[in-house]
Amino acid sequence: MTGRRAEAGGAMTGARRNFIASLVTLTLGAAYLVWALTYPEKVRAVPVLVGVVTTILCLIDVIAHSGTRIGDVIAGVLSGRAHLEAEGDLRLMREEYLAMLWMGIALASVLLLGFLAATPIYVLGYMMLHGRLGLRLGLWIAGGTTLFCWGVFEFLLDFPLYGGILFGD
Repeated sequence: MTGRRAEAGGAMTGARRNFIASLVTLTLGAAYLVWALTYPEKVRAVPVLVGVVTTILCLIDVIAHSGTRIGDVIAGVLSGRAHLEAEGDLRLMREEYLAMLWMGIALASVLLLGFLAATPIYVLGYMMLHGRLGLRLGLWIAGGTTLFCWGVFEFLLDFPLYGGILFGD
């Protein structure tokens, strides 16, 4: 075998593996949404919301991994920087530890400050430090995310958000 066929017959590339993983996740998210729609009306509000948001985000992920021009633009915008190939095991390990650190910061800030105070601080910090976005765009994203969470939980679902140890009841 020569040319493209030989390349295709070899090991699966990282880009193709990511695209397939995105498709599988989209399928699972859509299946969860369909399943959530079978719940009784009074208990399905949050599961359906989770299913819809998951399906939308997974669809965006599939487009971002599609290898198309629009997919590359979406991947660049949502990742906060151009996609970089991993540069060895040390870099992969560093990225994984950094991701766990961000999750730890999110958990600690929600525990101490509550969701509405922690969300804009966390999102702004993540966008500026890890995503390398400017202050203005970071503030817009943080504000939009916080407003969305507040609107969905406090108004649409009439579900009071946790206020944190410092600001709670």
